[in-house]
Amino acid sequence: MRRLFVSFSLALHLSLLAPAAVLAAGPPLTRARVVELARAAPASRVATAEAGVARAATSAAGVLSLENPVLTGMGGVRLNPDGSKPAAASASLEWPIELGGQRGERIAAAGAEQRAAEIHAEGARRGVLLAALLQHALVLRDERQVQLARARVALAERLHAAAERQHKAGEVPEVDVTLALLQRGRDVAAAEAAEGARDADKAALLALLGLPSSGAQDVPVEGPLVPPGEPPPLASILGDVGGRPDVGAAEASVDAARAKLERERAARWPTVSVIAQAEHDDGANIGLLGLAVPLPLFNANRAGTATAAAEVAVARARADAARAGAVGQIHQLHARYVATREALRALTPTAALMERAASISARGYELGEKDLASVLLVRREVIEAEAALLEAEHAHAVAKIELLVAAGRGLR
Repeated sequence: MRRLFVSFSLALHLSLLAPAAVLAAGPPLTRARVVELARAAPASRVATAEAGVARAATSAAGVLSLENPVLTGMGGVRLNPDGSKPAAASASLEWPIELGGQRGERIAAAGAEQRAAEIHAEGARRGVLLAALLQHALVLRDERQVQLARARVALAERLHAAAERQHKAGEVPEVDVTLALLQRGRDVAAAEAAEGARDADKAALLALLGLPSSGAQDVPVEGPLVPPGEPPPLASILGDVGGRPDVGAAEASVDAARAKLERERAARWPTVSVIAQAEHDDGANIGLLGLAVPLPLFNANRAGTATAAAEVAVARARADAARAGAVGQIHQLHARYVATREALRALTPTAALMERAASISARGYELGEKDLASVLLVRREVIEAEAALLEAEHAHAVAKIELLVAAGRGLR
């Protein structure tokens, strides 16, 4: 009965702790989840909010006129020669009317600026996605470095135990024990540093995605370091260069500049005001109706038109530069992708050889067939080869992610 009670208490305790542990750990940060979270990241929300400013300007561009109606009222007395002082009053209303299609051009310019702002926001969101994916790949590399560091610690402890055992048996000098102990200390320190770097990079990833960084150690980051699949052919990516946000934003800026030029040209036309006036003077009621027409003699918006025309030329030059830069960047990213892929292919077969060399060397020392100096030499070569392979894999992952994002392809 007592054993049954203890079992029940233990099960109840674990059931209460399990949800907390699950909540602390959270779902794993796979590459697909990073893509999903990047859309709602703080920086992405900033880009969306900035595009909302242009949308608000567009909604306000359709007003009938930028000038408001003017209501004027005056009152007083009339001093007649006979000494009488009758009351006098007048009221007038000025209603502005824009000519030359100013309202339509204003709406068109605001719409073009809104399209440019939305494409700019899409480019900013794509930049956030790229930063998040690169940070995710960095954390995956850190995880691999931690695994390698822990394996090196285990091997160092194995060599240290073998050195102590053989020293007690009088088979090796005391310096072997000292060297093995020093190597173990260096490996433990390297493992601690690797774990700290991983936690720091993971906290940066969580902050970028807008997640709390307090429990960064408990959030698992999973997935292959190199994204699966192959990117589109180079010709296909170059053919879709016009769909890139930076190129699209530059082209939209040209349209916005042209729409602004038409708006400035339309602003050369005056705004006519229809005036309705009513007067009461010496017992008589007088009604007047007229027009107020500004004469564009001194300022026909020549400065605004000339400036807008120059801005069209600037926007066109920037669009050409953006397209040329995009083509050059795609060529650069593709060349880097091919180079890192070939480098990784050359180093991949060495992975099994490295593990086998380290194991055979350590086993030879345990059996007394090898001295510690040769074992440590082999081990150093293995460590350098492991680091080179991991860096090659990470470099290829970065090149592939950059090429896929530049091509506008989703990552999973």
